[in-house]
Amino acid sequence: MTDLSPKPPQPATSPGHALSLTLNPRLDASLAAGWEAWEAAAHAAGPSPVAGWLAQRLGRPGLRPDLLPHVEAYLTATDPDDRAPAIAELAELVEGEDDAVADTLWEALLALGTEQADPDTIVEAIAHLAAIAEEHADPLAAAEYHIEFLTWRRQPGHASDPDTVADAFDEIIRLAGVDGDPQAVAIWEFRLAAFNRLAEADDDRAFAGDWERSPAPYESWA
Repeated sequence: MTDLSPKPPQPATSPGHALSLTLNPRLDASLAAGWEAWEAAAHAAGPSPVAGWLAQRLGRPGLRPDLLPHVEAYLTATDPDDRAPAIAELAELVEGEDDAVADTLWEALLALGTEQADPDTIVEAIAHLAAIAEEHADPLAAAEYHIEFLTWRRQPGHASDPDTVADAFDEIIRLAGVDGDPQAVAIWEFRLAAFNRLAEADDDRAFAGDWERSPAPYESWA
């Protein structure tokens, strides 16, 4: 299955980024090792300590009781239908205040969506991950999330609404412009125009599988 996890840089301190060190060094350190390592550390610690850790990182220790139900839902959910909203709700609570934790949680949701081959979950996670990357002045990393979605969608057996494909193209084009690469803008605009012609013709390739003549995966402009 395609890896949909390019990792944008996570500065130790940045606007909206809370305390980077707490009294739980294992949870702190696991953030740098990826969502699986952090989730394992969170399970080992338990919901109450994790809620306290999050509250401390946010600089608001009194927030622990409010965070606890969301942490419990995340750590105890096993069914994908329960797990996806639990991850998203917790990520939304911390995004903009602690983007390192938010990024880790959205990566967990992205992995779940990929495992379930659920385009809606994948698109939701990618939208937030790309926004975090762009917020930290990395439009290329943001674009790579959308490029990986398109690569995933082009694989046999993968389907999505054509609008989600067109939206991904639009974001890549916009981000190429933000990154100051007019050649990339032109290339991706050409690809979008070709896809739109298929979608307007109700071609099956606009709804499932690969729409390109060449099976080569898309690449970013870096």
